[in-house]
Amino acid sequence: MALGRTRTAAVRGVTASVIDVEVSTGRGLPGISVLGLGDTAVSEARDRIRTACQNLGLPWPRTRIVVSLSPASLPKSGSGFDLAMALAILTAGGSVLAAADRLASTLVLGEIGLNGAIRTVTGVLPCLLAARAAGLTGAVIPRGNAGEAALIPSFPVMIADTLDEVLRWATGAGDLTTADDVGSDVVEPRENTDFADVVGQPEARLAAEIAAAGGHHMLMIGPPGSGKSMIAARLPGILPPLTERECLAATAVHSVAGRTFTGVVSRAPFIAPHHSVTRAALLGGGGSPLPGAVSLAHHGVLFLDEVSEIPARILDCLRTPLDTGAVRILRSRQDVTFPARFQLILAANPCRCAVDDPRRCRCRSGERSRYLNNLSGPLRDRIDLHVRTRARSTVITPGDEESSEVIAGRVAIARERAAARWRRVGLDTMLTADVRGTVLRREHPADDVAMTLLAAHTARGRISQRRVDRTLRVAWTLADLEGRAIPDLDHVARALGHSGVMDGGETDA
Repeated sequence: MALGRTRTAAVRGVTASVIDVEVSTGRGLPGISVLGLGDTAVSEARDRIRTACQNLGLPWPRTRIVVSLSPASLPKSGSGFDLAMALAILTAGGSVLAAADRLASTLVLGEIGLNGAIRTVTGVLPCLLAARAAGLTGAVIPRGNAGEAALIPSFPVMIADTLDEVLRWATGAGDLTTADDVGSDVVEPRENTDFADVVGQPEARLAAEIAAAGGHHMLMIGPPGSGKSMIAARLPGILPPLTERECLAATAVHSVAGRTFTGVVSRAPFIAPHHSVTRAALLGGGGSPLPGAVSLAHHGVLFLDEVSEIPARILDCLRTPLDTGAVRILRSRQDVTFPARFQLILAANPCRCAVDDPRRCRCRSGERSRYLNNLSGPLRDRIDLHVRTRARSTVITPGDEESSEVIAGRVAIARERAAARWRRVGLDTMLTADVRGTVLRREHPADDVAMTLLAAHTARGRISQRRVDRTLRVAWTLADLEGRAIPDLDHVARALGHSGVMDGGETDA
């Protein structure tokens, strides 16, 4: 009986665990058994590996082969185990005299094609992080995943194109290219979108700038063609580049979803699902849970257009991730949590007939008031900014519209002011939208005149306590954009105006 051992990793959510691949060859009818709670893709690896070895002319063990993936209690899915299993089988069979210490201390990932090519797999970044945490000395990954290795510069990563190359490396007969030599691409979306393209709409442009500076959620209501989608698509372009920590977190989510083969995520993601989106597509799910739209928008923007067409039961699913910044998916054998700290941008027409001239509207007043009833009170109460966009007939002719670069400069300065202020009270954030209401009211209220106005509105039942907190957050963002030390009456009044589009009742739910 001969033994072979390699190391690989299994992804669960956006984290991974190092897996020991052990292979035993011995007496019995020729065949392969794979143990360790693997899915169909793991079981199919038997045929992929055997066929690839035959096509490469590699000696295949004519014995009983048992492959164990441990810990056995951990569910394993995907084709990323192929390469580690192949190395362990060939080592155990005696056809490859690999250095045992080299294989035992190196993470190996990759799917094997029938011709022996090493193909890209999902979830490489979490696996590399797990390998580094487990004390492994390096990793071998497919060339198509090389970009993700750039986020862990202190961890040696080698690139593999074929099974032959890996075998030569394992036996000491050759070297593999390092990820540093390959370099990495960076995902830079929205490079052709600029706020200079948005004609007119000064109120909506200002609201977008406030949203970007403070991380506020926003709802835009206006007729078709008024620029709602244009403004939403350009919002990520005025957000600062992701920090190293944010880049790592966002790329990990996209890696698990298989969206990082073109590079790492360094700018705020922009995710815009169709209004027919299902609950699973929005939140994530599946037999082996994958991240949904809210998680793909982590540290970025989630844009829901035609929000009035999305069922209330789907929209209300957003309440928990908006509050907690995470989505928890429970399955019979799995409990997976995906991060979901995103900026929500909603857009809707004012009524069902969706004409650009209100005088041509055929809807009754009751129909118009009920049109956005799918937006529940608790969800509305989580949206800081409400803005109306103008009809095309009222928009001014093109002028000297500010570019995204100019607006982004103001946003960056405002965020720096906010970050410095919140650091003084022990908060690690640059987004005013993330600050608790108790901190705002007790330690950073507006000036006395402005707070008196809010107290009067609250006493008369015009606004809820949650609306007070939202108003203070927006007022602080306005003050940061204008370089003021504290929000005054004008800032609070404007903040109330930005949240008053949908006044029709308050809720503290």
